[in-house]
Amino acid sequence: TIQMKKIIFLLLVSFSLTQLHAQKSYFACYNVEVSNDGVSDFAAALDNFMLSDAGAKLPYSVILSEIFFGNADNKFSHQICFLAKNAEILADWGSKPPPTPEGILLQISFAKNVEVNQTILGSPLIETSSLMGDYFNIWQLNVEDVAVFASAFEKFSKDTEKMRGSGSFGLYEIISGSNKNVTHHFGAYAGNLGEFLKIREKIITSQKEFEAYDKSTAPISSVEGVFGGQIIKRYNM
Repeated sequence: TIQMKKIIFLLLVSFSLTQLHAQKSYFACYNVEVSNDGVSDFAAALDNFMLSDAGAKLPYSVILSEIFFGNADNKFSHQICFLAKNAEILADWGSKPPPTPEGILLQISFAKNVEVNQTILGSPLIETSSLMGDYFNIWQLNVEDVAVFASAFEKFSKDTEKMRGSGSFGLYEIISGSNKNVTHHFGAYAGNLGEFLKIREKIITSQKEFEAYDKSTAPISSVEGVFGGQIIKRYNM
């Protein structure tokens, strides 16, 4: 039956992800508004802390991104993401930076210059590569049938692999903190904005691959929002 096929597919996806990653990984992202006159101060404070002994000992990787494109529902200037290899790493989530000189200065700068608009907890479901390019575009999706969508995503990823070159795709489950109706994120990554647009042109004009993906996913998903930006700092990667 169709339901049985869906269950089998989800089991196969779970098994393959378990084999690939050994343990399920997670991410926690802060979508923040940094004041114009405080960007340099905050970036320097974060840099000093993450490059200190205390920062280097953090159990997760940290990525700071600048947002280039958004709208009223995605109104933030930067994103700070914490990547955890397993659930245990997030056991003490919510703790402030340690009271080292660099940690205290980071807390002061954060309180002075940063306003948190949204916090998101999620987990990768399927990634075509663990090496993300600096530029990213994120489609916020409402997915009604995860099994069908994941199957179409995998096929689309394989069919467009040569077109993407060094670009990559990612499908992510949003566990908590999402915008209304958003269940998943589709991420596309490339070296820069120009490269992303060239890859997009190839895929859109190829028609066959894109139309097959659209035909499979349109009845069971909708795009609720889109934003794009550039990774400017990576720590503990």
